[in-house]
Amino acid sequence: MGQTFVFLLAILGLLGYFVSKIYNQINRLNSRVERNFSGIDTQLSRRRAVIKKLVSSVDGEQKSIISQFEPLTNLVEKANLQRGNQQAFLDTENQISRMWNQILNLPQLQNIRGFQDLNKQIAEIEEEIAAARRTYNDSVERFNTYLVSFPTGFIAQLLFKQFQQKAYFQATADERQDSDINFNF
Repeated sequence: MGQTFVFLLAILGLLGYFVSKIYNQINRLNSRVERNFSGIDTQLSRRRAVIKKLVSSVDGEQKSIISQFEPLTNLVEKANLQRGNQQAFLDTENQISRMWNQILNLPQLQNIRGFQDLNKQIAEIEEEIAAARRTYNDSVERFNTYLVSFPTGFIAQLLFKQFQQKAYFQATADERQDSDINFNF
């Protein structure tokens, strides 16, 4: 009786250790996903600030170009309002990137004082956003893979229902196709 009790206690201890190890790993992976999403958010905030500076510099130079920026600034504001809905937020951010690339090609902008510096800053920020998206997707992949792996994923789904697979930051079907540049927003 005594040996059986000690054996069962040891098995329960090992099981508890194994379950807590799985829980801690899921928490670590989940925190990494959230941190990497926050990295995207930081870069998007930087982009927003630079776009506002650009709009101000354009405003001082040529009022006629401002109408080209209104849809872009509206999308930026829309993205800020959608931070609670991750997929809608990511879709709006993809639209912002696409629209920004169209606006950059406006010939009227090339001659505006300070535009080239701001354009360079935004290009760098776009690269950092792309890097942050890749990092985010990598952490999502690790998290999702862990949740579907056996036996850890099985135990996680059985015991820790609050952890669900995360959505990747991905291009929409429209973004995958070549687009015609149209400046009549």
